[in-house]
Amino acid sequence: MSNQPNRLKRISGDFVISILASVIYTFARQIVVFPLLAARLTDADYGTLLTVAGLANVCTAMIGSSLNNIRLIDDSHYKEQGQLGDFNLLCLLGSGVSVVFAAVLRRMFALSPLTAVLLGAYLIVSNLYQYATAFFRLELNFKRTFLCNTVVSAAYCAAALVFATAELWPGIFLVGEGVGLLFVWKTTPFSREPLSRTPLFSATAATLLTYMATNLIGNLLAYADRMILYPILGGEGVSYYATASFFGKSVGIVMAPIAGVLLGYFAQKDFKASKKLFALVNGCSLACLAVFLLGCWLFAPWFTRLLYPTLYEGAAPYILLANLASAISNAGSMAQPMVLKACSIRWTLLTQVLYGASYLLFAWLWLPGYGLLGFCWASITADTVRLLALYAIGFVKF
Repeated sequence: MSNQPNRLKRISGDFVISILASVIYTFARQIVVFPLLAARLTDADYGTLLTVAGLANVCTAMIGSSLNNIRLIDDSHYKEQGQLGDFNLLCLLGSGVSVVFAAVLRRMFALSPLTAVLLGAYLIVSNLYQYATAFFRLELNFKRTFLCNTVVSAAYCAAALVFATAELWPGIFLVGEGVGLLFVWKTTPFSREPLSRTPLFSATAATLLTYMATNLIGNLLAYADRMILYPILGGEGVSYYATASFFGKSVGIVMAPIAGVLLGYFAQKDFKASKKLFALVNGCSLACLAVFLLGCWLFAPWFTRLLYPTLYEGAAPYILLANLASAISNAGSMAQPMVLKACSIRWTLLTQVLYGASYLLFAWLWLPGYGLLGFCWASITADTVRLLALYAIGFVKF
């Protein structure tokens, strides 16, 4: 009992440090990089850039982030078995897929050879970096995460001044993620782990494939606005919706490390899931959601006009609804870590399939007749379905 106050103090400190680290990273990307790109590119070119960047993020989330989470979930099992390996090998194999992915994007969007090369290099580096940051969370070393994000953010801002053009823009992300990878390489055991296969490889690879499918669906839906709107409304439609939802998605990026802190603690051997803890975590999440919606109502239009003056008029009618969808999505992201740790991964996959089906159905019903307004309501409805499904699984399983 005497250790309980110290434990709570440490967890609270980790939350604060993680949020500060994410604020710095979000400032660099959302306040510096993307507004600078929007100012230098036409509305149509900026919308195309957002669509390509969104699909690139799907690739890194599917491979690098999936490996990150599987490492956190299975690390204790590997230690119990006295095994070391598999993960760097899987990461290297997954990064090879990035080259194919970049080639597909080049054909889809008629990218120049230079843009495609920069994009492929960025995807390889980002997948390695996204996986390697798992070592910070395994050590519960969130101060190092803060320092890493600070260095990465400075690199993003510096690179944006040089590469913010229609052809060179992937260079911004290559430099930013490359600096992050170098930092992790120097400060964690990532580079010292062997490129070897252990007896646990097959089971880990099977789990990874399931989680990759889950992440693929989830992240395709996270950027579904761009992929659905681009063929129907073109680059301008993507630009307006992305600008309208900018405030909420920025807050979501800031909140994402909280889910990472939770999963880091859930990965410890002494973690015990309970219905009470699940209710507490998600009750706090909903309280934060209410505060966020109030802040959105008060400040989102002002911030959007300040950072995206050329796009504001087209985005203004959709700001509140687009941010409501982002807020509900953020609440779902807070519910997912405990479900992921304590329940079979098939439940998470089922939730994502249900989410995807809802998203596509409501977008198909409402987008043709109501345009961006209908798409906002489709997003709100689908995110609500996902949130309620996660709550149902949590309260039934615990």
